[in-house]
Formats: sequence, C-alpha cells, structure tokens
Amino acid sequence: MLAKVIAPYQWQHYIDYTRLYPFKIKSNSMNLNKTFLVLALFLMQKTMSFCQDTGSLTPMPSTKEEFIKSEPAIISVADWLENTPLNLETDKRKYLNTLLLTWLTNSPTITIEIDSKITPLSKKNPDLLPVFMAGWTKYSLQNAYSKDPVKCNLAGIKSVLRVYKMGEGVKKDKDIDKLAELDAKNELESWIAAKLEKK
Repeated sequence: MLAKVIAPYQWQHYIDYTRLYPFKIKSNSMNLNKTFLVLALFLMQKTMSFCQDTGSLTPMPSTKEEFIKSEPAIISVADWLENTPLNLETDKRKYLNTLLLTWLTNSPTITIEIDSKITPLSKKNPDLLPVFMAGWTKYSLQNAYSKDPVKCNLAGIKSVLRVYKMGEGVKKDKDIDKLAELDAKNELESWIAAKLEKK
C-alpha cells in the first residue's frame, strides 16, 4: 500500500527528490493521478557518509514491521531537515529528502495532504516542501499515526516557518510571512481549521 501525497497540480513538477521510486500524487484541483519517476540527486560515493543516523532506512523498509522499526530514524531525518538552514550541507539535505520521500511513497501508515490554500509554497522556495512533509510526518508518528488535518498541517507549517525564519538559503515570500504573522498571534491553528472548513 503506497502512502498518498495529495498536492495541487501546479506543485507536481517540484516534487523531484526521490530517485528510482515511483511517487504517486493525487491532485486536489484536477483529480489527476500521476506517477513520477524522479531523478538521482547525487553520486553513490557520497551516500555512505550520510548513513550513520539512518541505518534502518538503508535498505528501505519493505514490510509494515520494518517501517515501524524505522520510525525513529525517519523522525531523526525530520529533525535534521527542520533544524538546518537550506544553504548548509546541501548534499546531505538532498539525500535526506530522498530518504523521506521514498519512505513516504512506500509507507503503509502515513498519508499527507497538501492544499495550496493552506501551504502556499511556491517556486521561490521549493525546498521547503520536503520540510513541510517532514513536520507532518513527525507529528503523525509521534501522535499515534494521527490523521488530524488541522494538527498535521500545523506541524508541517511550523517546520517550514522554523527553516524560513533562519533566513539562510530562502527567498522572501509574502505568503509565508503571512503564516508567520498568524503564528506569532497564536492564530495559525484556527486559520488552518477555517480554511479546511471551506473545502
């Protein structure tokens, strides 16, 4: 059973991090299913230096039991992605993006829904999309596989804001600035809930 990642059609060409694995995406707006074969991100000789904290992800789990066993490692991946500026250790980020998205593609437990009305990431900062997915995944795993769309979106956006506020390797984005303002006022969760009610 593949994990579903639901994304608006205009984002689908940004999701190019995984290699060799088909990544299924369902569009909210156009209800299209597409399978993407995505590009390799770097040479294999760089891989081994990044595997110390992700041993249970290499090789990628294939059974439900193996996925459960690998959850602490994927949480460590999420921690790194949301606590490291985008312009530092870029090869490692690409590798961990690959692990995260490949893990999500095959996970039997995690479903991520991306709605452009709630997470208006753009061409300006496409590398923040895996950060959002990392935050969502981490929250879900740490909360009994939660599928609460408000809480999971909130976790994903907070991860994005954490990296965005570092101000390194990111471009100014008025939509993300708006989310930061809502978060500062403790209004972000209610804003997400209101947006979801309008769907």
